Amino acid sequence: MRHALILILVALITISIILVIYRPDLLEDIWLWLVGLIGPIIGFTKAIVKSISNFFKSMDHA
Repeated sequence: MRHALILILVALITISIILVIYRPDLLEDIWLWLVGLIGPIIGFTKAIVKSISNFFKSMDHA
């Protein structure tokens, strides 16, 4: 699972760098949306990870 997340992160960074170099006009309208949505995405991801870890902890105690 960790390797998949690292692979997705590297792919997104690579695509972003390529778009910045070759097509900066595409990112001009999108970057404010991305910056604005980083906080909710991180919070949502933390909540999902916490609920999954609590689920597995409850499975261990049962």
